[in-house]
Amino acid sequence: MASPAPAHRPRWIDLDGAHNVRDVGGLRAGSARVRDGVLLRGDHLEDLTPPAADRLCDELGLRAIIDLRGPREDPRAADWIAASGVARLHLPLVDLTRVTDRERSRGDVELVYRAMLDDAGPALAQILRFVVADDRTPALVHCAAGKDRTGITVAVLLAVAGVDSADIVADYVATGERLARVRASLVRRPAYRNIEFAPPSPAALSDAPIRTVLSALDAHAGGAAGFLAAHGTTAAEMEAWRAALLAPA
Repeated sequence: MASPAPAHRPRWIDLDGAHNVRDVGGLRAGSARVRDGVLLRGDHLEDLTPPAADRLCDELGLRAIIDLRGPREDPRAADWIAASGVARLHLPLVDLTRVTDRERSRGDVELVYRAMLDDAGPALAQILRFVVADDRTPALVHCAAGKDRTGITVAVLLAVAGVDSADIVADYVATGERLARVRASLVRRPAYRNIEFAPPSPAALSDAPIRTVLSALDAHAGGAAGFLAAHGTTAAEMEAWRAALLAPA
């Protein structure tokens, strides 16, 4: 399926040392919109220069980082994170090796995303709780490239707040604009040096994987809210998240 025209241009945050950081503010949620400066998403942050880190912390007021990478990726916190006092939750979203071995052998990225969602429920509930427990926004969710694990996490956080599906999809496919840069930076890191990245192509921009996630959430009893509730998220936590994320249009 062709990618939809975005409701608005991606709100890129250009940082020296990262390539796929953006603010999801402005997405539509019925008669409301996502607030600017609440939820950010991105790729790995270890290579940020001091001025770039200062911009995140001082200018943008970053309060929390959620790192979704697994232990094989050597996901140590960058020195600037510890020095800044920004709260960091390192929580591997899924056992990526197990999921990819099981599902990618079938050559179906949509199956990979569905398998990741099925495995990620407890982590997703913990992420939402971490953010709302101490009003930790702006919060930045990231993995290695900011595409798959980050894409699923952000989609769930947006869906449970009632963000329009078309806007969630448009936000997801925006990563395609920066994917070549992200891959070029990853292959320079030891943890990813032996990974064979497919060359950028129109297939990399397909919206089908994230539509699979949204369809699975819709099919769950109670939708995205029911999915998170099944993994321990309370109604009060979800309401606190909606209040933090959304503003009247």
